[in-house]
Amino acid sequence: MNKPRNEPRTPGRSPGNAERFLLSLALVAVSLLWMTRELAQWAVVLCAVGAVAGVAGMVFFGLRFLRERAQSQ
Repeated sequence: MNKPRNEPRTPGRSPGNAERFLLSLALVAVSLLWMTRELAQWAVVLCAVGAVAGVAGMVFFGLRFLRERAQSQ
């Protein structure tokens, strides 16, 4: 009935670190673009949080991607 935790829920491959890095970059871009608009204070804070989370994702997944490439050579 229930699948084991280590088995993927859907067939296929999961996104790699490079793709996750690009998604984080897109999150930063969209968050910063929305901050250029006249928004309520809570929305500006939400955009800032999104930008910070995107930068953290870029650093995390970027370093993982670089480590994988270094180990594969």
